[in-house]
Amino acid sequence: MASRLALQLSKDLKELRLHLCQTSAASRGVRDFIETYYVNLKRSNPKFPILIRECSGVQPRLYARYGKDETHDI
Repeated sequence: MASRLALQLSKDLKELRLHLCQTSAASRGVRDFIETYYVNLKRSNPKFPILIRECSGVQPRLYARYGKDETHDI
């Protein structure tokens, strides 16, 4: 039960967007995170938009959107 609660997202959070490269060493941590946590995170939050965008040569980034136009680069 505790692990399930740990995957609940804040009610104020509206969207998560991950940008990463499919092959670069810089994006390795993001790829590992997706492989390890994405399925359980999505099961715990089935209607929540988690967008994963892959593009060759980009630096890994996580964007969190709160409210209508409020976006934070994390």
